[in-house]
Amino acid sequence: MAQGLRHPAVMRKLLALALVTATLIATPVLAQDLKVTVQGRDSVVLTPAEIRALPRARATITVKGASVVYEGAVLHEALLKAGVVAGERLMGRYLNQIVVLRAADGFASILSIAETDPVYRANPVILADTVNGQPLDAREGPYRVVVDGDLRPSRSPRAVVSVEVRPGF
Repeated sequence: MAQGLRHPAVMRKLLALALVTATLIATPVLAQDLKVTVQGRDSVVLTPAEIRALPRARATITVKGASVVYEGAVLHEALLKAGVVAGERLMGRYLNQIVVLRAADGFASILSIAETDPVYRANPVILADTVNGQPLDAREGPYRVVVDGDLRPSRSPRAVVSVEVRPGF
């Protein structure tokens, strides 16, 4: 059996398979639409072009002891497209809302609505589409929500597929 693996034709096939596998793993994931829902209002589906056109920001977080720079659309701007109440009007019953970030693998992260609004928070929450200047790979992308200012990236879900704003209680 081991000698069969040394046959030139078998070696070429194994090498080709390894190259295809390595290419697929390192290939940036294709951008996709993102559903943003504000309970009590219509949902919007933002296309990759619409997300790229939103105001952008950078966020630096520490991952396994190394600084990593993410860049992408400001999440607050995406929420505005869905009709969220924001800015000086964000008070009272509106301040009771939470933002549920759902990932393709089933992970969900929750932020208060105030954590996404620049009136309440200096550091942006972003829908990252690049990391260290490169497109996100298939494991992280097409979008990763990054909460700038968090000491740990625990609230930064990868492969985000939807964003929902709803009452917290």
